[in-house]
Amino acid sequence: MKKVFIYFFAFLFICFILPALLTKSEISASSEVTNEVKNAKTGEESVQDSYTYHQYGTIKLLHTDTNEVEEVDLDTYLCHVVSAEMPVDFEKEALKAQAIVARTYTIYKINNKKHDNADICDDSNCCQAWISKEDRLARWDGDKEAKWNKIEECVKETQGKIITYDNTPINAFFHSNSGGKTELPVDVWGGRQQYAISSGC
Repeated sequence: MKKVFIYFFAFLFICFILPALLTKSEISASSEVTNEVKNAKTGEESVQDSYTYHQYGTIKLLHTDTNEVEEVDLDTYLCHVVSAEMPVDFEKEALKAQAIVARTYTIYKINNKKHDNADICDDSNCCQAWISKEDRLARWDGDKEAKWNKIEECVKETQGKIITYDNTPINAFFHSNSGGKTELPVDVWGGRQQYAISSGC
């Protein structure tokens, strides 16, 4: 009879208690990773407040077609980037998210220079897309100034916001298509960023 109880309790432990303990520890570890990723993606206020990008009031922009370098206000530059990277008829929150990512990416590029005489260039194959206001307005239909004002509002409403990890601006690369799931950066470019993980979209 004792053997029956021992087998019964061993069966309960192996089938129910042990898996429950293992699942709990996995959930705890997963939660820690999720919190790290959330911090990297959203740049919680506590992190944002301790990092300032105000030292980057102006940037040096390389125009690749003329090879000229223009000094331009950072947030003015971002209006040209956002209008080049995303359709203006997208929701404001999407445009604001693009502004934050573009600002973060710009500051990352300033701190990790690719060009000798400039902080960033206007070639999307090298840095990120940029379009002059005149060219942008020429390509839009309808109320063109209202559309440009919408872009300016989105940049202004996100002023001061960047994404950081360990109090440092992240390499905030972005894309328009992912096929439903993002790749790990190490599988695309090599190198490793702790804040960038593969995820479904």
